[in-house]
Amino acid sequence: MPPAKDVARNRKIEAFDIALDPIIEYLNNPAIIEIMVNADGKVWVDEIQSGMYFTEKVMMPDDVERIIRLLAASINTEVNDKSPSLSAKLPGWGARVQASIPPIVSAPVFSFRKPAKVVFSLTDYVDKGILSESDAQFLRQAVLDKKNILVGGGTGSGKTTFVNALLQEVALTNDRIYIVEDNAELQCDAQNKVEILVHPPIYTHQRAIMDALRFRPDRIIVGEVRDGAALDMLKAWNTGHPGGIATIHANTTTSMLDRLSQLCEEVMPHAPRYLIAEAIDICVHIRRAPESPAGRLISGIVEVIGEENGHWKTRSVQHNGFTCEPVKAQNVF
Repeated sequence: MPPAKDVARNRKIEAFDIALDPIIEYLNNPAIIEIMVNADGKVWVDEIQSGMYFTEKVMMPDDVERIIRLLAASINTEVNDKSPSLSAKLPGWGARVQASIPPIVSAPVFSFRKPAKVVFSLTDYVDKGILSESDAQFLRQAVLDKKNILVGGGTGSGKTTFVNALLQEVALTNDRIYIVEDNAELQCDAQNKVEILVHPPIYTHQRAIMDALRFRPDRIIVGEVRDGAALDMLKAWNTGHPGGIATIHANTTTSMLDRLSQLCEEVMPHAPRYLIAEAIDICVHIRRAPESPAGRLISGIVEVIGEENGHWKTRSVQHNGFTCEPVKAQNVF
């Protein structure tokens, strides 16, 4: 007779398999990167190239709630009217989960964000018309020159997937890579690397970036810049660890720098704009583009030249000359 612990584990796996059956085909499809169920039970997916669409499948509220409660149990917690929101990881697939139940929603809802299974190269981005050949070559050289690159865009715009393409170029160097993220989505084939998963509040982004310096990295990669850890990342990038890459939520290349300022101000009265301008070399912005066959477009690439009189001084890769963009309040959510 198998041990009681194995029996319990097998029962949990079986329960998950049954509960996930309505969406299992989407979980197993490597081209689908996000699965969402709304309060009306409709199942929506975001697929590479095709974009977001309704699958014509509708789930019952009890079935959706069953999945959410099983996920809560998998991390030894529960969801109820006093704790109606859940953040977790889907066992087996490693998908990032955000879920809610009443009373904060009219019916149970969830969103599963899957880690990328297919890694695209910069050449793939060129072939799909997302990136020009000249811009791809510029970014390859920027990686070789150890420029610090910030990739920005809205939720679901493809920031992480694009960073994975840049990491393919990083892997061609002999550098030691230190990667910080809260969900295992970045993929780098470098032979010499350390991959850190943060677990706030036990182990935060700020602590992970501070600890990076003791691991002797050549490059520090941050899955997503958030909270006051932005300041520690800027300091690390600016003091002997160039060649970093990170993502940030923002609407334009300029608002990426504004957003960094806002994050720094979570831990200090005034953002060190001089440090931001000095540490960030290149801003790349990607956006959803329904008009594009690929569903995505690189909408801006700029070099950060400096900061002057409250304005970010940048130079567009696509156009000659300098531009001074005024600082504007940006709603990046």
